[in-house]
Amino acid sequence: MGGHHMRRDAGRENQDIVLKNGLIVDGTGGRPYTANLLIRAGRIHRILPRAIRSRGVTIDCSGRVVAPGFIDTHSHLDWQLPLKGHDELKYPFLAQGITTVVGGNCGASAAGFREGSSLRAQAADNSMNTGQLVLQWDTVAELFERLAASGASHNLALLAGHGSARASIRGMNPSPLHPYETKELLRILEIALEHGARGVSVGLQYQPGLYARPDELKEVALLVRHRDRILAAHPRCVSAVAPGAPARSFAEGCNIAALRELIDLARQTGVRLQISHLAFAGARTWKTSESALRLIDDALADGVDVRFDVCAAHSTVAPVGAALSPWFQAKGRAGFEDMSALRTLRKEMRKAERLLGLGAADVRIADAVDPDLAEYNGKALSEIARLRRSGAVEVLIDIARRTSGRARVLYDRMGNDRVLAELIRHRASLFMTDASVERSGVQNPAAYGAFPRLLRVARDGKLLSLEDVIRRITGAAAERFAIRDRGVLKEGFAADITVFTWENVREGDSTDSMAPEGIEYVFVNGRKIIGAGKKEGPLNAGVPVT
Repeated sequence: MGGHHMRRDAGRENQDIVLKNGLIVDGTGGRPYTANLLIRAGRIHRILPRAIRSRGVTIDCSGRVVAPGFIDTHSHLDWQLPLKGHDELKYPFLAQGITTVVGGNCGASAAGFREGSSLRAQAADNSMNTGQLVLQWDTVAELFERLAASGASHNLALLAGHGSARASIRGMNPSPLHPYETKELLRILEIALEHGARGVSVGLQYQPGLYARPDELKEVALLVRHRDRILAAHPRCVSAVAPGAPARSFAEGCNIAALRELIDLARQTGVRLQISHLAFAGARTWKTSESALRLIDDALADGVDVRFDVCAAHSTVAPVGAALSPWFQAKGRAGFEDMSALRTLRKEMRKAERLLGLGAADVRIADAVDPDLAEYNGKALSEIARLRRSGAVEVLIDIARRTSGRARVLYDRMGNDRVLAELIRHRASLFMTDASVERSGVQNPAAYGAFPRLLRVARDGKLLSLEDVIRRITGAAAERFAIRDRGVLKEGFAADITVFTWENVREGDSTDSMAPEGIEYVFVNGRKIIGAGKKEGPLNAGVPVT
């Protein structure tokens, strides 16, 4: 299948391009060197220290880094790539230098459903689907065929979402799966892996993943292990305190208990584990970063294959429903009519807010989804509470009720500079955006500048060398997700290339423009998508990664 995709691109791309005198940072971690690189028919044809004669286009890259295209290891772009048009939802990721994304994270993938399921629309009605994509397929193979025919803005490596498959079998029903349902779930996931999914993702803080019992998760992990793929897991909790968390988790921190659950699963099953967005929500949680990294170091020392994703921005967007206690989410719409349940929920949420150091001023409405609530877009919960003369917890619950939990909220205190530096330096870290561009409301800075910010922070803080940081966001990421012939500048490999200036690459100033600085050229499968910092040509050079 991969060869067929490349032939389609090669047919369109027939002009040689020479990148002249650039500093080659090849993605392997090897020392940078100055050379000339020839792109031909969508591939890297030659890398030579001497001049390359060509009748094609020559671009002088003197004083610039020529690197493999960046790989976003935790993306939700699989929900936007099949949309016709809507470049505004996709282009900001190219502008960061990202050419390949790993989609289908947090248990929600845009393919991998029970075939013919009447619940497919319900499975697609999630907060990752910011482009309001209407699904017209079930399988990963069908999605890949569609993207291969139309082209996409990025190359897509897909994880099969456990939550998507589960929802297509039984919706958001919180009760344990029947044995025959577990069998069907595993078969759906296995078919997705056969069709080219790089692994399976679980989202244990989101419906329906939060209802998965340990035995169900173990079965999924064993399937992934048997297929020699990767399990990407969003933990049940990313804060030291959380509403409705078991009392026993408060002693070590809810987030540490959630991390331990995942590492124990990897120990038991031998599955390769990718911990999704290792983050520390709220000031009280920041001090747990050392415990988290110690857990990971101990697991690595014991031979557990574990890595984690990091976002260089201190913000994240999540569905408002995820802020509610799991027991309350399990009640569905009925919970909002149950006065006793609402009283308990308010009490739990107020206690969590008090203990956490993540206040109502730190949580903004990114996109309220409901037009009647659009006036709240961009406003903090504390500000909305003042306007409505009510408490912030009441505001959050009301917005969750009116949008069925789908309104998106922006959390601003997901870490600090000290924690970020620890995570960037750690040998198990890979890098990601975990962001989508909102159709309205306030934007997550990570959608526009996570990778340029990472490069700036690594450079200015001397956290990683140029060759190390590039290896992490290219070659190491490709290796982790078994993405062949990408991630390294090597003759014969796909010409996914990002050219940037190391001295001044940085994220945009979000008060003025979110566009990053220093990313000058971006090539996807040999097609120049960004030239001299400006968009060129249609965003359709990307292919499925199989």
